[in-house]
Amino acid sequence: MGEQIRKTGNEALDRWQQKMPKFFRLIMRVCICIASTATAVHVYFTHFGIQPHEWWSDVLPYLTGIPLGMALMAKFTVDGGYRDKTIERISKNTILDKDDN
Repeated sequence: MGEQIRKTGNEALDRWQQKMPKFFRLIMRVCICIASTATAVHVYFTHFGIQPHEWWSDVLPYLTGIPLGMALMAKFTVDGGYRDKTIERISKNTILDKDDN
């Protein structure tokens, strides 16, 4: 059990440090901007003693939690796909796994 936890932790750390695909970098930046803006507005409200509308209190967890979760998952994507699979190119348009031979 401990070995599996260590292996999973090492895999997560390795994925965190790898380069991300461009699309997922864009997704991560947009999600962090949304969550940061919502947090800044909420801090502004509380700092100046403004009582926000009830809908703001209802929607705030979604404006912060969902984008931050999406940013976290985008960060774990690895450029080039899953690293344990070895891929051999046959031609420009065809890719086969070595395991399929």
